Amino acid sequence: MKNSGDKRSTPDCTVDLGPTTTALVDIVQGLKRNTFVWAKLWVLNGAPDEFYPNEHHIITAALVSFRARYRAATEEEQHSLQQFLIGK
Repeated sequence: MKNSGDKRSTPDCTVDLGPTTTALVDIVQGLKRNTFVWAKLWVLNGAPDEFYPNEHHIITAALVSFRARYRAATEEEQHSLQQFLIGK
């Protein structure tokens, strides 16, 4: 069941289902191999504003939502993803 980010409650208990956004690590793990490589390169190079000239346009398009999510992420979320990618 996907996390909807809302709270569910019963008469004696309220459970916080967490944030409405998907974890960055979960997003990159769902990418195809070459798209993952370009996402890793982009993140570990400091998430530059300009795109890489050698990046295929299909990969660029596939990474649009990931890049927007990464830029909107907290510093802690970004750091967690960076640590994950360093290990890959």
